[in-house]
Amino acid sequence: MRHSAAGDLASPTLPPTALPIVVDGVVKQYGLRRVLDGVSFRVRPGITGLVGPNGAGKSTLVRSILGLVRLTAGSVRVFGIDPYREPHAVRRQLGVVPEDECSIPGLSGVEMVRYAARLSGLPGTEALRRAHEVLDWCDAGQERYRPVETLSVGVRQKVAFAAAIVHDPALVILDEPTNGLDPIERRAMLGRLTTLARTHGKTVIISTHVLPDVAAVCDDLLVLGRGRVRLQGTIADLTRPPSPEYRLEAEGDIDALQTALAAHGLPSRKGCDEAGWALFVAGTEPDRLAAVWPTARAVGARIRLFEPARRPLEEVFVAALREADLATP
Repeated sequence: MRHSAAGDLASPTLPPTALPIVVDGVVKQYGLRRVLDGVSFRVRPGITGLVGPNGAGKSTLVRSILGLVRLTAGSVRVFGIDPYREPHAVRRQLGVVPEDECSIPGLSGVEMVRYAARLSGLPGTEALRRAHEVLDWCDAGQERYRPVETLSVGVRQKVAFAAAIVHDPALVILDEPTNGLDPIERRAMLGRLTTLARTHGKTVIISTHVLPDVAAVCDDLLVLGRGRVRLQGTIADLTRPPSPEYRLEAEGDIDALQTALAAHGLPSRKGCDEAGWALFVAGTEPDRLAAVWPTARAVGARIRLFEPARRPLEEVFVAALREADLATP
């Protein structure tokens, strides 16, 4: 997908140093119920995973970023712009894929995307050309000509995604983007999100319950619980184990390898993480770690993978929520 005139047509010049999203002290209260309670965070360019249990306030937070709910307190800035003072300027920079069905019955897939392009300000012919271009990139095929209500879940998701990015927004927010997708379509969707961020320089926020999706593509993580930010940081930092370890996958006599490594001052433990069973080798000294390969050869083992170990993202997530529960009176 190449950049087109769609974004240039309707979008104001963005402040060159403005972060994609800055949220400061946001409170949203419905009557006596406080849904967001002093939420503050920054979103940098790349892919951010927004996770939390049901009722954590994720949907209200997204609506706050869009300027769709009146805040009780606090402020939001999207590329330095206040969505409550300049809602149209902000929404021109945004593409949103909601979890709920957002198609218009009776329109074909390409007509849906063309309609979204027209709403962004593109003239008719250019809107149709752009719609086909984006649907091609989403691999929608000939299904694009069928009424949206007759499409499979996977194709409807492609159409919704194409409609969200047809105007070339700088920021894309997706709510449960892989819900209902088979493994092949799920991988393809995650690949498109990665391409948007890495190749096209977009900022992407994924609101999801699927932690493996977050681990697969996200740079940063934001954990929301009971209306508050419970954890925020890079995936690399948050999943770093308390004590440095390396994850080793090998074929052969693993017990003999473990004994030989211990003899070289490299104690290890057998364990299982999101990727499967492995040896987890303690140590950081380069000279000692360099002995892993000759030690494996000496016992007839073949190393398939040797890399810094990470805590499972699920473990990080559960620990953050457990601490939140303990801290809540």
